[in-house]
Amino acid sequence: MKRKHDGFTFVEVSIFIAISGLVLISVIGMASLSISQQRVNDATQNFAEFLRRVYSGVENPQGIGDGRSTEYAIYGKLITFGEMVELNGDDVPSDTQRIFVYDVVGKENYSGTGSTRDLISELKMDVFMIKKDDAGDSFVERAGIAEGYTPRWSAVIDAANGEPFKGSILIVRHARSGIISTFVSEDVIIDVNKALRDTVSVNFVSEKSLIVETMETMKPKEFEIRQVDFCVNMNGYNKASDRKQDVRIAANARNASGVSIIAMDSGENVCNN
Repeated sequence: MKRKHDGFTFVEVSIFIAISGLVLISVIGMASLSISQQRVNDATQNFAEFLRRVYSGVENPQGIGDGRSTEYAIYGKLITFGEMVELNGDDVPSDTQRIFVYDVVGKENYSGTGSTRDLISELKMDVFMIKKDDAGDSFVERAGIAEGYTPRWSAVIDAANGEPFKGSILIVRHARSGIISTFVSEDVIIDVNKALRDTVSVNFVSEKSLIVETMETMKPKEFEIRQVDFCVNMNGYNKASDRKQDVRIAANARNASGVSIIAMDSGENVCNN
């Protein structure tokens, strides 16, 4: 008569534990991958929305709000990547990914019919205003609204060459036609906060303008109207990373619809080619 066994043998238990372990590892791996992908999508969507908000601000500018609206008008926004001085004037670490946005103002009256580039020079567009104190003395103040933006989940915004994006994006609305133009400069940073911290003189700002001065001295490497691609890199400063989202501003961008996210596996994605 055969003896009846209760429970499982050691071998059966070992096999069960091994299989359960593999399943658990697989589930954890899939969950980790899902969380990672969610963060990539979140950082990319958030950065794209940040750029769209900038365009919306150019389309529908708010008043300067200090009683100087009859002298200055807001014509656009300046976005800077790679500034080394914070809004409060403090130096920041060299690996900062802080992005800054400034209102661009210019003289109110414009009677010319020239291009947007001509308008920038004629109205002396800048991120600074000349103001008067109670004693009637002139002093320099940052124009309008200034804000900082940091990509989510410690993402790094790279250029197409794999290096962290450094440069300036100038988005300007023409005073007569209302057409918006986007000027792109990679590697040349208009260091607004440093200029303000270092006490830019009234004469420098009023006669030359920080923006105009930069655009004029950059030739032939001047601001261009062209497409620009930002590569959202979730692997920090790992330049070997080949899985980056591409957020693009079209060369003919006139509003927020000119900002798009290029599919990661698309042949148009310059960040993974």
